[in-house]
Amino acid sequence: MTRLKLLVTGTATLFLLPTAAQAATGPQLWSQAGCGGCHTLNAAGSTGANGPNLDSLRPSAGAVASQVTYGGGGMPSFGGSMSSADIQALASWVSQSAGGSQASAVATSGLSTTATTKIQRDLKKLGFFHGPVTGYYGPLTTAAVKRFQRSAGLKADGIWGPKSASALRHRLG
Repeated sequence: MTRLKLLVTGTATLFLLPTAAQAATGPQLWSQAGCGGCHTLNAAGSTGANGPNLDSLRPSAGAVASQVTYGGGGMPSFGGSMSSADIQALASWVSQSAGGSQASAVATSGLSTTATTKIQRDLKKLGFFHGPVTGYYGPLTTAAVKRFQRSAGLKADGIWGPKSASALRHRLG
């Protein structure tokens, strides 16, 4: 029998995913995590009123992934209970179902998810990145890049470029 963890926050009750559910699809993850208890999403047949109406909001996959991973605005973080692959699967499905953009931070950073994952791991190794390694170039990665750039005497703009990459290679030896 699979056991689910129960998390109660305010008026919302959320079921955190069991390990066995980690290969699930977007709709399965939505259902298992109890997203419909808070959010409206026509594709899921849910009419929750505690969280934003995702059909109206039309969030990008990157925005959904960030919100699910880190929480905020009344929503708990699922970064510790869902794998990054499941978060990405859920985010992609929600965004596509709601009519949002599949664009993520890759569009703004110009880096692939694989490149961003490597940067996050390397910056974590050096003590600059403190979040979960997700491959998402969002606010946590930008802040870590700025900290690293300042420490390397570079312009701290949070944009990963050749100078930042060279400084990182030098630091890693």
